[in-house]
Amino acid sequence: MSALSDFFTQLGQDAQLMEDYKQNPEAVMRAHGLTDEEVNAVMTGDIEKLKTLSGDSNYQSYLIISCGIGD
Repeated sequence: MSALSDFFTQLGQDAQLMEDYKQNPEAVMRAHGLTDEEVNAVMTGDIEKLKTLSGDSNYQSYLIISCGIGD
């Protein structure tokens, strides 16, 4: 598994990391050792680059929309 995949697995399992990521995604990714190329791919939403960098040709992304109901 790539560093990028590892990071996003951790992101999905660690609520505090997710909160930090929501506040400053670029800083959190850099603090966890992601490369400039990986950070740029995430920040620009470059799906093809994310597939390549994750090492997973079956890479899928999901858009989650939070509308603030119940907050």
